Amino acid sequence: MKLVLGILVLVLPAWGQAEHVVQKNETLGGIAKRYGVSVQALQAINGISNPNFLFAGKKLKIPGGSLQKITYTIRKGDSLGSIANRFGVTQSALITFNQIKSPNLIKIGQKLVIPFKANPTKPTTLLSSSTMSSLNKISPRTGRWKRIVIHHSATPVDDAMNMHRVHKARGMRNGLAYHFVISNGSRKAYDGEVHIGDRWKKQLDGGHMKKLSDNKTSIGICLIGNFELRAPTAMQMKSLAGLCEYLMRHCRLGPSQVTTHKVHHPNHTVCPGKYFSLPSLRKRIS
Repeated sequence: MKLVLGILVLVLPAWGQAEHVVQKNETLGGIAKRYGVSVQALQAINGISNPNFLFAGKKLKIPGGSLQKITYTIRKGDSLGSIANRFGVTQSALITFNQIKSPNLIKIGQKLVIPFKANPTKPTTLLSSSTMSSLNKISPRTGRWKRIVIHHSATPVDDAMNMHRVHKARGMRNGLAYHFVISNGSRKAYDGEVHIGDRWKKQLDGGHMKKLSDNKTSIGICLIGNFELRAPTAMQMKSLAGLCEYLMRHCRLGPSQVTTHKVHHPNHTVCPGKYFSLPSLRKRIS
């Protein structure tokens, strides 16, 4: 048992306590995918000869890895669906783990157990060790950040320091409008290099959105490049996925809260361009 960011985390050892209760319409393949194990492994450990013969309520042992749980206190405006989405679990898993009879009758102040898998065979991050070290020195303001907004620079060649100078010349007191900039390898930065701006280091408002209210609650990430002309590099997308996963964990956000300038503010901009795929990014970080 340990305390992480003020949340109680219980780690159940891999050798016997991880368990899944089958829900209506679930398949063995879908359950195996959720826990990162093979169908054959599930069959073997549970003595299942026919994977198509699965019924709701059956308890399955989950081989390998470990299962973690955190406790979450329901707040005003929460629904079971929004909580499930925020933590990347299914609503049915929340109902099962918390023995909820009516999903519509949850109450403010009620405590829920949030189950999630911890797979030690999966890399913990797509970010470099130096970037992770720098990020871990910064403590995000609890409850402040509501979304991550992706932008492009609309310039094929640029860097964070030049953008900082340009934005300062435009009258932005804090300079660089974004919290993060991811390079495409132009100028002196390497392809996929993540620049952590002062706005993130000091937990300041962004300057990347039109509305002041959006700047107060939106984390801005800018990728160097013009994605109306060509797609971001593979290394940029790797770093972006890793950065989003890190921010999602530490700011308690879900994939649906990762968006783009154009999606969040339609009819105002084409940013980050037609060659940037938000669905692909969300699928990668789900």
